[in-house]
Amino acid sequence: MKYNKNQLQKYHQAPLQFNETLDLEAIAKQRFPETVLALSSLTVDGTIRYDEADDLLLHVTVTGQITVPSSRSLEPVLLDVDLTIDELYIDNEKHLEDFEETEAVFVLENDTLNVDEAILDNIVANLPLQILTVNELENDVLPSGQDWHVISEETFENEKKQATKPPLDPRLAKLDDFFKE
Repeated sequence: MKYNKNQLQKYHQAPLQFNETLDLEAIAKQRFPETVLALSSLTVDGTIRYDEADDLLLHVTVTGQITVPSSRSLEPVLLDVDLTIDELYIDNEKHLEDFEETEAVFVLENDTLNVDEAILDNIVANLPLQILTVNELENDVLPSGQDWHVISEETFENEKKQATKPPLDPRLAKLDDFFKE
């Protein structure tokens, strides 16, 4: 869904409302080939309206499913997509300094609002950093190979604590055994 700013001029008084089902899988695989393995049809419900400063406000809710690789084994993992997008689009790049850095403000490219790209960008940005298959969650077995293995943060911290303990004086080793009993 792309909207030219001229098309949106007639929505100054009342917002443009839309409720559509989008198939963005081909675009998602092209833009994010390492991240998106599959993308179901997305149900998109939203509005585009003008604010007092003649900037465009995009409010969209998106639901669907995405298949991404596991962060541990690269096996496919199906995740639900359920997110709300609130973004502001401005004409002039000079007006960016009027907004906080934490606000979602973008400059319109070629006077066109590309809702499809905004949806895909937000879906990928909202993916969790750690994505695990059901089997990986249940077994908690970490990958390993010849002369290497992955350890958990907890195991690493424990090994680090043990490594920082001062070595025991060999002359006192028998006393150490005495107190363990």
